[in-house]
Amino acid sequence: MAVERDIEGFAFARLLESFAGLMRDACLAVSPDGRILTANDEAGRVYGRSPEELAGMHAKELAAPGKAGLMPHGADDLRTGVVFDSVHVRADCSRLPVRVSAKASEFHGHEVILVTVLEDCDHSDAEEERIKSAAFDAALDAIIVHDRDGNLLHFNKAAAEAARMSSEEFACIEPWGWIPPAGRPSIPSRLDALLDSGSLIFEGTGLRVDGTTYANEVHARGLTLTGRTVVVSVVRDISERRRAEAAIHALAYHDGLTGLPNRSLLSERAEQAMAEAARYGDLLGLAFIDLDEFKPINDDIGHHAGDSVLTTIAERLVSAVRSEDTVARFGGDEFVVMLPRLRNVRALGQVGSKLAQIIRMPLETEGRTIEVTASIGLAVYDPLEDGFSSLLSKADMAMYSAKRAGESWRVFDESTVLR
Repeated sequence: MAVERDIEGFAFARLLESFAGLMRDACLAVSPDGRILTANDEAGRVYGRSPEELAGMHAKELAAPGKAGLMPHGADDLRTGVVFDSVHVRADCSRLPVRVSAKASEFHGHEVILVTVLEDCDHSDAEEERIKSAAFDAALDAIIVHDRDGNLLHFNKAAAEAARMSSEEFACIEPWGWIPPAGRPSIPSRLDALLDSGSLIFEGTGLRVDGTTYANEVHARGLTLTGRTVVVSVVRDISERRRAEAAIHALAYHDGLTGLPNRSLLSERAEQAMAEAARYGDLLGLAFIDLDEFKPINDDIGHHAGDSVLTTIAERLVSAVRSEDTVARFGGDEFVVMLPRLRNVRALGQVGSKLAQIIRMPLETEGRTIEVTASIGLAVYDPLEDGFSSLLSKADMAMYSAKRAGESWRVFDESTVLR
């Protein structure tokens, strides 16, 4: 074993080597100024360095930043011996919790600090658990550990916060208490799927203490611990994501001014309504509405007045039809009303008359009272020949026929557009 020989005396060096070699624990001899004079094989194993590498190093080089090396900070007299905990570093830079015993002795006329180092496994486990616990509670997502019956076994701070409870309150929650009652009947089948596959990702609903709910995404994994099955669920609140998706959907499928469905959503609903009409033999009607002389409102009163008129007309149309009907803004001053499950063609004419009447009612805008009229074309869906575009075209032709004739509404007919 190599020995640092700047302290004179071969006998002294051999004595240190012999003493360190007899120790079963990691043992190092250190000079008063902190230089390592010798180290045994166990010390080499503990630090991941050969005894030759350790000899000549300074004790500070073994310590993690801010931690004590082989002698405690501020120790003036080590003759009575000291024991302290510290964190050292191995050659691979990994951290090593240790318990250090240091005592000053005299060997062959020289003062030496004899140090033994024990890997502090208990300290290491406690530190690791503390770090894991801190990470567990620092997680932004809720983490819930429960058994097959929904009994809560463990949870983090975010889980309690998601339920708007204190940790103490959440710890006493009833089985499955973080899930709304309406969602609990589906739990058994979902548990079976989870345990069959080992893991499962799904969207669900969370329950808050005040009875309100929120949308969530759950990443669940089944585990077997101490002979029983437990489920670890990471639960993420996706309410904001749902709101963002709804906002994007609204922009894509609704008119920005009136909030009515736009052409895209109207087309989707029309395809569904036509499929149902063809399957069940229902009567599907369509009304195409064009406001008369709308441009002068924008030109004479202003665009704010025009927007106000369009918004008011939209509200009136919605109030005049059934909940299953769809009122859409088709563009500019044009609206379309889709009318599924009509009783008969006569009912279509009654709708045309009602819409014309409600549009014509006086309205207030920019301090002025104005009256708006409309030309309305109506058409009935024929499953044998119509798609949405042809149905829309028929209603559009009926609308222009009514406008040319100075009438409020007309129903499309094959030979002529008749009232």
